[in-house]
Amino acid sequence: MRWTCLLIGLLFFTFQPARAGHSPPKVVLRVHVQTTGEGLSPQEATTITLPPNGEQIQVRTLPEVTEQELVDVRQDASGVHLQFDHVGQVDLSAVTAQNQGRILVVLIDSYIIYAPIIDEQITNGELDIPHPINPQIIQLLQEVARHNVRQAAKT
Repeated sequence: MRWTCLLIGLLFFTFQPARAGHSPPKVVLRVHVQTTGEGLSPQEATTITLPPNGEQIQVRTLPEVTEQELVDVRQDASGVHLQFDHVGQVDLSAVTAQNQGRILVVLIDSYIIYAPIIDEQITNGELDIPHPINPQIIQLLQEVARHNVRQAAKT
């Protein structure tokens, strides 16, 4: 188990882009999709445990969408709404079209906050989480989204 955690940690930092002059995100958002692991090396699939029943599934190690594609975050009575940029929208659309019946795992700071079964394609780039999230986390996600929008405007 310790080796698995170490491997996951090393993979995480290996694939993080180095950005001179940019501070690391204050909050880490990762969206992964369940996989059978078939045809993938041990580095390409990771086993995670889903709450509350402890079901173990494999997900692709590299995330489908991250906080780097986040452009808006809203929380209202129906839950949390994460809006992604064009790249995130295309990636989210593709992964939800190709993996219906599998589990989409949403993690914030390595904690699973939502793990629905994909039942339809998400084409609008908005991932809806049907429950509230800690307001401090929402604020951090909003800061990341504002930063991403500002960075996109500069390019």
